[in-house]
Amino acid sequence: MILRKRSLAITLVAAIAATGMIVAPSNAATSAAKIVTIWSGAASAKDDEQTPIIAAWAKTQGITVNVVYKKDTRAEFIKAVPEGKGPDLMVGAHDWTGTLVGSGTVAPIVTGSLASQFSKDMLSGFTIGGKLYGMPIFTENIALIWNKRDGKDPKGLTVADLIASKPGLAMPIQKAALNGDPYHMSAFASSFGLNLYTRDNSGWTKKLGYGLSGSDAYAAWLVANGPKIIGTDGWDKSACHIQSGGYAISGPWMYNHVQDTISGCASKPLTKDQVGIAVIPSVGGKTVHQFSGVYGYWQSVKVARQANAINVGRVLRYVGSPEFQLAYQAKANNIPANKVAASQVKDVNLAAFAAAGSTAYPMPAWVFQDTVWAKLGQAEKALYEGTYTGDAGDFLRKAVAALQTTIDAA
Repeated sequence: MILRKRSLAITLVAAIAATGMIVAPSNAATSAAKIVTIWSGAASAKDDEQTPIIAAWAKTQGITVNVVYKKDTRAEFIKAVPEGKGPDLMVGAHDWTGTLVGSGTVAPIVTGSLASQFSKDMLSGFTIGGKLYGMPIFTENIALIWNKRDGKDPKGLTVADLIASKPGLAMPIQKAALNGDPYHMSAFASSFGLNLYTRDNSGWTKKLGYGLSGSDAYAAWLVANGPKIIGTDGWDKSACHIQSGGYAISGPWMYNHVQDTISGCASKPLTKDQVGIAVIPSVGGKTVHQFSGVYGYWQSVKVARQANAINVGRVLRYVGSPEFQLAYQAKANNIPANKVAASQVKDVNLAAFAAAGSTAYPMPAWVFQDTVWAKLGQAEKALYEGTYTGDAGDFLRKAVAALQTTIDAA
């Protein structure tokens, strides 16, 4: 083998001597290898708390991070990548994974030495067919948020008590939204024993769970109580409702928002110490299994053919590290996905969110998930707005049966 390499080297030297030419990598190729492009769904650079941290670290590594802000990130990514365009990395919620994998636009990733720093549940949202497709960066789940300054401690109160209180219980139900909000409603449905899908030892199955025993009671509850829940069109109205002494079911993003001055809201912002986070009471008597969401980064399939593949991998591993996730947590006040980073967060309310979500299930990420959200949300919306036909339980079961047929054919 050594002799073979030596003879090849002699041949190359002779060829160079004969032509007088030495071939070197072009400046363009070298430059391209050092540029990593990220697509973000942030409205603009001033709303982006993630990529400036990444870019600052990358600069110390000789890597330039190019950030592009997209309004409909996922749809544009799916369109661009097959054309050889688009970013190297994209950030978003884990339940996009099924659609992205189904479109053939993202590649499996390797966590390497970071593997032990993520829980099985944390990785499961980005896992399809036993392969990991995303690097988790932070997690969130909904809980009951209340105002310690002006409200009553919800400990011992039922959902009926919360609804009957003044100013009441709010949910981010937008009247103009055609597809309802199954994400937030999962806290109620699951307490009747209805999860979006049934579950086995591997996690979610493809069998819908809303048509099972408990559907009559849940449908009847929606009809009777849906109109009494305050629907808040937009996050500002939800925040103002809490600032005014009300209760709301929402996530860590709302914990941060109630500390802001809300335009048009007569109530003052809450301080961090004035915000309360509590477990969502069970309506139906069974354990509440709201959804947990994990945000992370996917890698485009086109990266493997590019000169910057190694540097893309380095950036991907950095966003999974405690170093990045703690720096980002300090800016965004969220819950890191990395266990090492999460263990160092001292915010008691974030810890309360984690406790309230201890029974949460990761959002499903099937290829057909968008259809499921839409159709189930439409059925729930018809029930709480009173536009359904026939018996409420039968109406829900028929909607679920039709949706199951669509899933089975997918």
